[in-house]
Amino acid sequence: MQPTHRSNRILLPAQTWFVYLTLVIALTLSYIPTGRLPGVPDWVAVVLAFWCVREPMRVGMGTAFVFGILVDIGHGAAMGQFALAYVVLAYLATSVSRRVLWFPALQQALHVLPMLLLTQGIMVVVRLVGGGEFPG
Repeated sequence: MQPTHRSNRILLPAQTWFVYLTLVIALTLSYIPTGRLPGVPDWVAVVLAFWCVREPMRVGMGTAFVFGILVDIGHGAAMGQFALAYVVLAYLATSVSRRVLWFPALQQALHVLPMLLLTQGIMVVVRLVGGGEFPG
């Protein structure tokens, strides 16, 4: 049985312009001042993790570094704080991307959650080493 045209379309890789558009939208969302609202995700980290798992040949550590520097500039953080965390996130996400895609969505989320927590932990450690206060 031949696959239909519609089923072929779903297997195509995402367009490069769409990948970077979603990253720019996530960057814009991260610039919105939310104060200390609980439950507000790090949009760039979430979108970056998604694209590193879904399209590891298009989005990688270089993209993570560039967007990390842009988030550092936007938040006024220590230069490289977000960049280091995002590069580690991109490395981990691309290294497990082939395995994670075989799981259902809930199990994929459980694989990505420790990576996102590690990203937040790296940012806290860099902030503390730089002489900042513990957030909270």
